[in-house]
Amino acid sequence: MTLAPANRSSSASLSWLWPLALAAAAAAGCQPPSSDEDLRVQLQDLRHQNAKLTAEAQKLREALAERDRQVQTLQGLGEARLELLFHVTSIQLGRYTAAADFDGKPGDDGVRVYLSPLDTHNHPLKAAGSVKIQLFDLSRTENNLLAEHFFPVEKISQHWFGAFLSYHYRFDCRWTAGPPKQDEVTVRAVFTDYLTGKQFTTQKVCKVKLPPATQPAG
Repeated sequence: MTLAPANRSSSASLSWLWPLALAAAAAAGCQPPSSDEDLRVQLQDLRHQNAKLTAEAQKLREALAERDRQVQTLQGLGEARLELLFHVTSIQLGRYTAAADFDGKPGDDGVRVYLSPLDTHNHPLKAAGSVKIQLFDLSRTENNLLAEHFFPVEKISQHWFGAFLSYHYRFDCRWTAGPPKQDEVTVRAVFTDYLTGKQFTTQKVCKVKLPPATQPAG
Protein backbone atom coordinates (compact mmCIF):
# COMPACT_ATOMS: atom_id res chain seq x y z
CA MET A 1 0.00 0.00 0.00
CA THR A 2 1.29 3.44 -0.91
CA LEU A 3 0.74 6.18 1.69
CA ALA A 4 -0.03 9.76 0.64
CA PRO A 5 2.32 12.52 1.81
CA ALA A 6 1.45 13.80 5.29
CA ASN A 7 0.81 17.42 4.24
CA ARG A 8 -1.60 16.58 1.42
CA SER A 9 -4.63 16.39 3.72
CA SER A 10 -3.79 19.81 5.21
CA SER A 11 -3.57 21.41 1.78
CA ALA A 12 -6.68 19.63 0.64
CA SER A 13 -8.59 20.88 3.69
CA LEU A 14 -8.02 24.47 2.54
CA SER A 15 -8.52 23.86 -1.16
CA TRP A 16 -12.25 24.56 -0.95
CA LEU A 17 -11.54 28.02 0.48
CA TRP A 18 -9.58 29.19 -2.54
CA PRO A 19 -12.59 29.90 -4.79
CA LEU A 20 -14.28 31.77 -1.94
CA ALA A 21 -11.17 33.82 -1.19
CA LEU A 22 -10.63 34.61 -4.86
CA ALA A 23 -14.21 35.81 -5.23
CA ALA A 24 -14.04 37.86 -2.02
CA ALA A 25 -10.73 39.40 -3.01
CA ALA A 26 -12.05 40.32 -6.44
CA ALA A 27 -15.18 41.89 -4.92
CA ALA A 28 -13.09 43.88 -2.44
CA GLY A 29 -10.59 44.98 -5.09
CA CYS A 30 -7.76 43.07 -3.38
CA GLN A 31 -5.02 40.95 -4.84
CA PRO A 32 -5.79 37.20 -4.80
CA PRO A 33 -4.03 35.26 -2.01
CA SER A 34 -0.74 33.67 -2.99
CA SER A 35 -0.50 31.16 -0.14
CA ASP A 36 -2.52 29.43 2.54
CA GLU A 37 -1.31 31.98 5.10
CA ASP A 38 -2.47 34.87 2.90
CA LEU A 39 -5.79 33.09 2.57
CA ARG A 40 -6.17 32.83 6.34
CA VAL A 41 -5.31 36.55 6.78
CA GLN A 42 -7.81 37.65 4.16
CA LEU A 43 -10.53 35.46 5.60
CA GLN A 44 -9.88 36.91 9.05
CA ASP A 45 -10.10 40.45 7.62
CA LEU A 46 -13.37 39.56 5.92
CA ARG A 47 -14.77 38.24 9.19
CA HIS A 48 -13.80 41.49 10.95
CA GLN A 49 -15.41 43.57 8.20
CA ASN A 50 -18.54 41.45 8.36
CA ALA A 51 -18.72 41.87 12.16
CA LYS A 52 -18.27 45.64 11.80
CA LEU A 53 -21.00 45.90 9.17
CA THR A 54 -23.31 43.77 11.29
CA ALA A 55 -22.77 46.06 14.30
CA GLU A 56 -23.40 49.19 12.21
CA ALA A 57 -26.57 47.67 10.77
CA GLN A 58 -27.77 46.90 14.30
CA LYS A 59 -27.14 50.50 15.38
CA LEU A 60 -29.14 51.76 12.40
CA ARG A 61 -32.02 49.44 13.25
CA GLU A 62 -31.99 50.68 16.85
CA ALA A 63 -31.91 54.34 15.71
CA LEU A 64 -34.85 53.75 13.36
CA ALA A 65 -36.78 52.00 16.11
CA GLU A 66 -36.14 54.94 18.48
CA ARG A 67 -37.28 57.41 15.82
CA ASP A 68 -40.46 55.41 15.28
CA ARG A 69 -41.13 55.47 19.04
CA GLN A 70 -40.65 59.26 19.11
CA VAL A 71 -43.02 59.72 16.17
CA GLN A 72 -45.65 57.57 17.88
CA THR A 73 -45.23 59.54 21.11
CA LEU A 74 -45.63 62.88 19.34
CA GLN A 75 -48.67 61.61 17.47
CA GLY A 76 -50.15 60.49 20.76
CA LEU A 77 -49.67 63.95 22.28
CA GLY A 78 -51.66 65.51 19.45
CA GLU A 79 -51.51 68.91 17.80
CA ALA A 80 -52.41 70.66 21.07
CA ARG A 81 -49.09 69.75 22.71
CA LEU A 82 -47.61 73.19 21.92
CA GLU A 83 -50.30 74.80 24.03
CA LEU A 84 -49.01 72.84 27.02
CA LEU A 85 -45.42 74.04 26.55
CA PHE A 86 -44.08 77.33 27.84
CA HIS A 87 -43.70 79.37 24.68
CA VAL A 88 -43.69 82.99 23.58
CA THR A 89 -47.06 84.62 22.98
CA SER A 90 -45.96 88.29 23.07
CA ILE A 91 -42.99 90.56 23.73
CA GLN A 92 -42.59 93.67 25.82
CA LEU A 93 -40.18 96.59 25.89
CA GLY A 94 -39.24 97.19 29.51
CA ARG A 95 -39.87 100.43 31.34
CA TYR A 96 -36.13 101.13 31.48
CA THR A 97 -35.87 101.16 27.69
CA ALA A 98 -34.60 104.68 27.02
CA ALA A 99 -32.16 106.80 25.07
CA ALA A 100 -28.64 106.52 26.45
CA ASP A 101 -25.29 108.29 26.41
CA PHE A 102 -22.66 105.69 25.52
CA ASP A 103 -19.61 107.91 24.99
CA GLY A 104 -19.87 110.40 27.88
CA LYS A 105 -20.20 113.39 25.55
CA PRO A 106 -23.23 115.72 25.54
CA GLY A 107 -26.25 114.15 23.90
CA ASP A 108 -27.56 110.61 23.64
CA ASP A 109 -25.92 108.19 21.22
CA GLY A 110 -28.67 105.62 20.88
CA VAL A 111 -31.11 103.56 22.89
CA ARG A 112 -30.61 100.89 25.54
CA VAL A 113 -33.35 98.37 24.87
CA TYR A 114 -34.79 95.98 27.46
CA LEU A 115 -36.82 93.27 25.75
CA SER A 116 -38.77 90.47 27.45
CA PRO A 117 -40.46 87.58 25.62
CA LEU A 118 -43.64 86.68 27.54
CA ASP A 119 -45.56 83.42 27.87
CA THR A 120 -49.32 82.93 28.05
CA HIS A 121 -49.31 84.14 31.68
CA ASN A 122 -47.27 87.27 30.83
CA HIS A 123 -44.24 85.85 32.61
CA PRO A 124 -40.77 86.60 31.15
CA LEU A 125 -39.35 83.66 29.26
CA LYS A 126 -35.75 83.08 28.18
CA ALA A 127 -36.69 81.98 24.69
CA ALA A 128 -34.37 81.27 21.78
CA GLY A 129 -34.84 83.55 18.81
CA SER A 130 -33.42 86.38 16.76
CA VAL A 131 -34.03 90.06 17.47
CA LYS A 132 -34.20 93.09 15.20
CA ILE A 133 -34.21 96.58 16.71
CA GLN A 134 -35.11 99.61 14.60
CA LEU A 135 -34.90 103.25 15.70
CA PHE A 136 -37.07 105.81 13.89
CA ASP A 137 -37.31 109.58 13.88
CA LEU A 138 -40.95 109.96 12.87
CA SER A 139 -40.61 113.74 12.68
CA ARG A 140 -38.88 113.18 9.34
CA THR A 141 -41.07 112.69 6.30
CA GLU A 142 -38.46 110.49 4.62
CA ASN A 143 -35.27 108.62 5.53
CA ASN A 144 -36.53 108.38 9.10
CA LEU A 145 -34.71 105.13 9.98
CA LEU A 146 -31.90 106.14 12.34
CA ALA A 147 -30.54 102.65 12.95
CA GLU A 148 -31.26 98.96 12.51
CA HIS A 149 -29.51 96.32 14.61
CA PHE A 150 -29.84 92.56 14.21
CA PHE A 151 -28.96 90.02 16.90
CA PRO A 152 -28.85 86.38 15.68
CA VAL A 153 -30.08 83.47 17.76
CA GLU A 154 -26.52 82.13 18.14
CA LYS A 155 -25.49 85.19 20.17
CA ILE A 156 -28.68 86.27 21.87
CA SER A 157 -27.91 84.43 25.12
CA GLN A 158 -25.05 86.90 25.68
CA HIS A 159 -27.65 89.63 26.10
CA TRP A 160 -29.81 87.87 28.71
CA PHE A 161 -29.95 89.32 32.22
CA GLY A 162 -31.73 87.56 35.03
CA ALA A 163 -31.94 89.04 38.51
CA PHE A 164 -34.50 89.55 41.25
CA LEU A 165 -37.79 90.52 39.55
CA SER A 166 -35.91 91.43 36.39
CA TYR A 167 -35.60 89.05 33.44
CA HIS A 168 -34.91 90.44 30.00
CA TYR A 169 -32.60 90.76 27.03
CA ARG A 170 -30.61 93.99 26.89
CA PHE A 171 -29.32 95.58 23.69
CA ASP A 172 -27.32 98.78 23.23
CA CYS A 173 -28.32 100.27 19.89
CA ARG A 174 -26.46 103.33 18.62
CA TRP A 175 -27.60 105.72 15.93
CA THR A 176 -26.08 104.79 12.58
CA ALA A 177 -27.61 107.64 10.55
CA GLY A 178 -27.11 110.44 13.08
CA PRO A 179 -29.32 111.56 15.98
CA PRO A 180 -33.00 112.44 15.56
CA LYS A 181 -33.98 116.01 14.70
CA GLN A 182 -36.52 116.11 17.50
CA ASP A 183 -36.26 114.91 21.09
CA GLU A 184 -38.18 111.69 20.51
CA VAL A 185 -37.32 108.38 18.92
CA THR A 186 -39.55 105.39 18.21
CA VAL A 187 -38.10 102.00 19.11
CA ARG A 188 -39.45 99.02 17.19
CA ALA A 189 -38.51 95.47 18.24
CA VAL A 190 -39.12 92.27 16.27
CA PHE A 191 -38.56 88.89 17.93
CA THR A 192 -38.57 85.70 15.82
CA ASP A 193 -39.26 82.71 18.06
CA TYR A 194 -37.25 79.62 17.08
CA LEU A 195 -39.68 77.21 18.73
CA THR A 196 -42.80 78.22 16.82
CA GLY A 197 -41.33 80.28 13.97
CA LYS A 198 -43.69 83.14 14.83
CA GLN A 199 -42.71 86.80 14.81
CA PHE A 200 -43.71 89.25 17.53
CA THR A 201 -43.50 93.03 17.25
CA THR A 202 -43.78 95.88 19.71
CA GLN A 203 -42.71 99.52 19.85
CA LYS A 204 -42.21 102.38 22.25
CA VAL A 205 -41.48 106.12 22.10
CA CYS A 206 -38.46 107.36 24.07
CA LYS A 207 -37.30 110.85 24.94
CA VAL A 208 -33.84 111.84 23.68
CA LYS A 209 -31.24 114.30 24.96
CA LEU A 210 -29.90 115.91 21.81
CA PRO A 211 -26.37 117.29 21.40
CA PRO A 212 -26.28 121.12 21.71
CA ALA A 213 -25.78 121.59 17.97
CA THR A 214 -28.99 119.69 17.15
CA GLN A 215 -31.29 121.08 19.85
CA PRO A 216 -34.66 122.03 18.30
CA ALA A 217 -35.53 125.71 18.36
CA GLY A 218 -37.45 126.69 21.49
